[in-house]
Amino acid sequence: MKRNVAGLVIVFVGAATVQLAVSNTYLRYVKPGMRWMLLAAGLILIALAVADVLMDTRKKNPEEEGHDHSGDDGHGHNGLPKAAWLLLIPIFALLVVDPPALGASAAARQSPVASKPIQPKSNSWLADNPQGGPVNLAVRDYAVWAVWEKESMKGRSFSLTGFVTPAKNGNWYVTRMGLTCCVADATAFMVEARGQAAPPRNQWVTVTGEWAEPSKREDGDVAALTIDSVKTVTAPNNPYE
Repeated sequence: MKRNVAGLVIVFVGAATVQLAVSNTYLRYVKPGMRWMLLAAGLILIALAVADVLMDTRKKNPEEEGHDHSGDDGHGHNGLPKAAWLLLIPIFALLVVDPPALGASAAARQSPVASKPIQPKSNSWLADNPQGGPVNLAVRDYAVWAVWEKESMKGRSFSLTGFVTPAKNGNWYVTRMGLTCCVADATAFMVEARGQAAPPRNQWVTVTGEWAEPSKREDGDVAALTIDSVKTVTAPNNPYE
């Protein structure tokens, strides 16, 4: 592979990165705040590759251009291994394939037990609805506070939006994946749904119900919600919390 072709591969890498950021597909890999970094990285890659090819073209003289490379085995000093063409396969895949976000399969490999919060008294969002009606709450928040702040949650109604993760014995969870940085560190936040039959696996739903006593497990307690209503919804642009 000649140098200008190697530059073309880098251009495709940069173009794929820019496409991910512009189309919001990047939200399936990293947090929203990283969009501008991805755009910058993609544009820099494209600019550097184009500049490198132009500089290399100017340096060439007629003798070098006419030199016979027919004996090159594809691994010589004049270019990259031909196997480098394989790099184009995942790049083109990113450009034309809409990859799915992490779903029930990834969540099922994790424990539904949420870790104890660092600040156990920081659930000030309950004050936004002093009348006790359904509080729109992130699944990750409910999964934590329903276990560690029982007294403030009892008797309250909540509305959660997430995807369906089936469990054993017909049970199911309302689930959202939480990111610290990217999907490599994704954590599943799961709330056991009681009182309603499970919708299809990976179906996005908005459920409304009342706080329920957490389920006991050997590794800890699992948040639960007694469901009054289940509404199927489309997946949000940003599927992670």
